Amino acid sequence: MSDPARPTQLEYWNSKVGEEWARQADLMDRMLQPLTQPAFDLLDLKPGERVLDIGCGAGATTLAAASLIRGGQAVGADISKPLLDLARERANARGANAHFIEADVSAAPLPDAPFDAAFSRFGVMFFDDTAAAFAKIRAALNLGGRIVFISWRTFAENGWSHAPLAALKPILKEPITPADPNAPGPFRLQDRETIATMLAASGWRDVSITPWDGEVLVGGGGDATSAAAFLLKIGPCARAITDQQLDPAQAQRLLADFLRKHETPAGVTLPAATWIVRAFA
Repeated sequence: MSDPARPTQLEYWNSKVGEEWARQADLMDRMLQPLTQPAFDLLDLKPGERVLDIGCGAGATTLAAASLIRGGQAVGADISKPLLDLARERANARGANAHFIEADVSAAPLPDAPFDAAFSRFGVMFFDDTAAAFAKIRAALNLGGRIVFISWRTFAENGWSHAPLAALKPILKEPITPADPNAPGPFRLQDRETIATMLAASGWRDVSITPWDGEVLVGGGGDATSAAAFLLKIGPCARAITDQQLDPAQAQRLLADFLRKHETPAGVTLPAATWIVRAFA
């Protein structure tokens, strides 16, 4: 089976994929909360500060930042119009001191600069030229400003990602080709040395790279059936189903059977492994 040409990041996140991520945003935010809070603790935002949220998606992290800086300003940047539309709705509903720009921060001007801090939850792995993007972000910060970001470690370490995909093996039409770790994508910054080298090359100092390992609630909670339904829409299982034109009902049965083994009173839990990185401009 031939591999169709992949869309660009801009095309991908403004397609039905972006619309689906917006529909699943509340569930995703609950799923990622355990690893988000330690990163915010490290960022240590203060009242009155200005913060840039890179790859802000549906805005949950931008709104969290806005609640901490009060009289300051939180700016969320993303390339996905569907996610930004939801982010703006959320901000308006809360009266939050946050606004959102549709921009690739590695290429577009940042008229709100300079910032005191920058944050990203899984948003900095998708740049075509990551080192150049980090240099541009550094230039947008005040001297001594800091960045904190979260990036996935290896695919093999992230059970929430690879284990459900393995459950689909009986119906896969061909093996899943591992993503190129040197190409833009979720696992672009899986390697500690790669991160350290890129940050040093782009002028950052006092870099700390800390592992975070823990369990996440697949789909933000709920039983195996609801977790399976979530995985049909988000992540590598969803992509495999689309790329290989698998039967969604058959895939959901296989996923639910697998996930049932990992049910807890809180929901279905699987391991996640990330880096939480901090550096200073």
